Amino acid sequence: MSAWRCTRSRTTWLRCRRVRGFALRDAIDASQRHNGTYLGKAVEQLNQKERYDRLIVITDEQAHDTVPNPQGKGYVINVASYKNGVGYGKWTHIDGWSESVVEYIRTLEQTAWVN
Repeated sequence: MSAWRCTRSRTTWLRCRRVRGFALRDAIDASQRHNGTYLGKAVEQLNQKERYDRLIVITDEQAHDTVPNPQGKGYVINVASYKNGVGYGKWTHIDGWSESVVEYIRTLEQTAWVN
């Protein structure tokens, strides 16, 4: 069973490659402080300053602000059990987490109907 190992680039975004174990979870946990979430502000900054074809957000879907649509394909992976979340509009929702989520997104993007 393989996972992803992620390292921070000069622009502080994560670069990932396949590895075994919990490397992706560990990289995400180490990537930032974990308190009060302004996901909308983060997505807004990305939309203004970066070019991307997909944005994958791993979240409990609780945010202090409104989340704008992504520029490209957008995925919200809900790892909590809250009923109402923050990512709607052009976001594709995935509830729950496993290593298969990354493979699911890859497969989903091969179809014409996503976002």
